[in-house]
Amino acid sequence: MKLAGILLGTVALIALTNAKEQKKPNIVFIFTDDQDYQLDSLNYMPNVQKYLVNEGTLYKNHYATIAICCPSRVGLLRGQYAHNTNITDVSPPYGGYNRFNTLKLGDDYLPLWLQKSGYNTNYIGKLMNQYSVNNYNDPTPKGFDYQEQLVDPYTYVYNTAVFSVNGEAPVYYKDAYQTDIVHAKTRAALKRVQAQDDPFFLWVAPMAPHGQFEIGDDGSMKTSSPVPAARHAHLFKDVQIPRTPHFNPETQVKTASYWKELEKLNATLVEEFDETYRNRLRALQSVDEMVGTIFEELEKSGELDNTFVIYSADNGYHLGQHRAFPGKCTNMEEDINVPFIVRGPGVEKGKTSELVSAHHDLAPTFVALADGDQYIPSWVDGGVIPLTKALKNHRKPVSKESFAVEFWSDYQMAENYDNMQVKGPNTYKTLRVISEDYNYMYAVWCTGEHEFYDLKKDPYEMNNLYDQANIQLVNRLDALLIVLKSCRAETCRDPWRVLHPTNKSVKTLQDALDEKYNAHYTQFKTVRYEECMGYYDAANELPQIGQHFTANTTKRHNDVADQYVLKSLRKRSNEESKFILPKEYHDLFKLVPESSKSVGHAVPDENFESHALPIDDKLIQNPVNWAEYNFYGFGN
Repeated sequence: MKLAGILLGTVALIALTNAKEQKKPNIVFIFTDDQDYQLDSLNYMPNVQKYLVNEGTLYKNHYATIAICCPSRVGLLRGQYAHNTNITDVSPPYGGYNRFNTLKLGDDYLPLWLQKSGYNTNYIGKLMNQYSVNNYNDPTPKGFDYQEQLVDPYTYVYNTAVFSVNGEAPVYYKDAYQTDIVHAKTRAALKRVQAQDDPFFLWVAPMAPHGQFEIGDDGSMKTSSPVPAARHAHLFKDVQIPRTPHFNPETQVKTASYWKELEKLNATLVEEFDETYRNRLRALQSVDEMVGTIFEELEKSGELDNTFVIYSADNGYHLGQHRAFPGKCTNMEEDINVPFIVRGPGVEKGKTSELVSAHHDLAPTFVALADGDQYIPSWVDGGVIPLTKALKNHRKPVSKESFAVEFWSDYQMAENYDNMQVKGPNTYKTLRVISEDYNYMYAVWCTGEHEFYDLKKDPYEMNNLYDQANIQLVNRLDALLIVLKSCRAETCRDPWRVLHPTNKSVKTLQDALDEKYNAHYTQFKTVRYEECMGYYDAANELPQIGQHFTANTTKRHNDVADQYVLKSLRKRSNEESKFILPKEYHDLFKLVPESSKSVGHAVPDENFESHALPIDDKLIQNPVNWAEYNFYGFGN
């Protein structure tokens, strides 16, 4: 009997060991807010370097296809371009959590696909704009087994941490640094999910290094630089924004739409921008500490070797490039090229990859890692990024070398300088084509202006080649943009099938440039807008697929741009446009007290939840349309 018991115990142990070995990989996704790649912020994050860059693969050609928070996040969650989600702004009526639900986008998206794939799904941090004290459970975001969401109007206040847990009434943490609470919650979540049998997906989304949102005593609203934790406030005193050729240039060379109106920055502004840069790096230190904790917890539990850890950001950020005030929303590399680092089983260590990918590729890639391909809907625009050898021959690969970047706005938002909004259209479609042999940026603005940069030779966009570019190259790029500006599903992943429907040998721009296709490309209409609009209207953006052929109409036109700029481009106003929050709403906002002293001297210990306090019921019972007072009007 004793021997039988030993044998049974051995068999059970072997079975448990095999089960652990066969368990699907865990996925931890760290997703920051407004973090640059081009301005070297990753170089100031030692834990990111140690655990991710040195032990994983850095993808240098990963992009956000719309450079602003809410549309970028929704596109990632759905695996779609913004022209297909129709979430194109940070606030109503074209963006925000309420629109997300009205369009029923949360009924079929990434967390639900992962649940169907057998994953325990978890979310901590910022989801999207307009998830607030008034609608935290109307509805609670679907698809998460456990979630702790930051809620508005406190999401963008570093020293005020307010969360709703699983759709319950929000609580706040007195005198706490928000990123540190995200850190503590992440540590607790890892301990919880690692004790479970199912593989887990953990999305961690700190607000840093986004700018601080402030409401003055008079109800006026503005943004300011990020606020670092107290323990990091002294760092990087001599660090400056990289002084690249396009930083505050003597001559303005980026001249489409409002760009031509930007004046050279004076020395005072440059120093202010440098300090913003330092505060962004300081705010990222608390994120970097959290990265260290994530790896320590994974290693301690024995889950590290079976976990993919992925690091990225919703969009990038610019600071003085081409004279631009702080912000995002442009088609510059600083705004669209974002960090993307992957570590996990089968991922090469210490490698930098040139492979091209975008945010709409992440959802299908995560589901492919979860072995849940059957749950990816046919309408998804993105493809599967070959993070491992097993994914290299996936039936839905990423687009080989091209993607589009899009934006719709009547002006360019200048963060931290709310009286310096740049009036004039910021509506454009941009094509990026990247391969070993070429790296092109081609843009069509609603004004009729064009940009064409050869980034292989001119990485800082100092020489717009549109007027002297080879017409055969330009007409290929314009035709490719016709497809990608309104593509759906397969046409996003393989746009050349639309342009060459009977010729499967054309798979890249290089293939299409064969001179035997010169006549073919004279048939295409050129990309244009009927008028400048701050929102997406397919009928305004011509031609549409199916209407893209005409006889010999490949041409260029700048006259529309000149007329538009003369008539309607307004210079920065000296009069500050103020949105004043009524006193009763300002009083409601103050019901959650912001710390009067510096916070963030240390990450809270494991008893931090005992310090959570319920928010005042008045905040929940008195709905406020914060967007009406331009709450999201500074790029949040």
